[in-house]
Amino acid sequence: MMRDSFGFLGLALVLAACSQSADVPAAEAESAEDGAQQALTPVDTPDSAPIEAPALAPVSRAELETELEAGAGCSLEEDGKMLLVAVDGDAIARPYGTLRHFTFDGDLDALWEGGTFTAGVISVTIERGEGEGEQIEGVTAWPAIATIAEKGQDGSAVYEDVTWECGA
Repeated sequence: MMRDSFGFLGLALVLAACSQSADVPAAEAESAEDGAQQALTPVDTPDSAPIEAPALAPVSRAELETELEAGAGCSLEEDGKMLLVAVDGDAIARPYGTLRHFTFDGDLDALWEGGTFTAGVISVTIERGEGEGEQIEGVTAWPAIATIAEKGQDGSAVYEDVTWECGA
């Protein structure tokens, strides 16, 4: 879908450039061609702002109910907000604020251990803390560390003060 957006954006820019050049008088067009080329700033200059790692926005209860099948699962939580919710075979999260479905290689038992969730070029890796975890009303909560990364980008976002909660 993002690739389609870039294609549409590119087409819109080409059409805008074509329509602008048609409106430019011939004398101005000739002087622009004869003049020096416009200097382009390379993307990877030291002055360019670094691309931010894909931070996770909270998932709402409404999204949880409409996007995932009911059942046992796990959630990554920070300050009482769900950042990733997973059930057997499916997960949702909001990297860059956009709701996406993530895949997880493994069964429900493996899900309880944490692991890596993938949606296109974005991955969320959950490293669950050791031990039995804390039991709270049928849910087991462990301290966890979550790393969110985008393939091809240098940076990653690391969440250290989060919990991995699993239950029915």
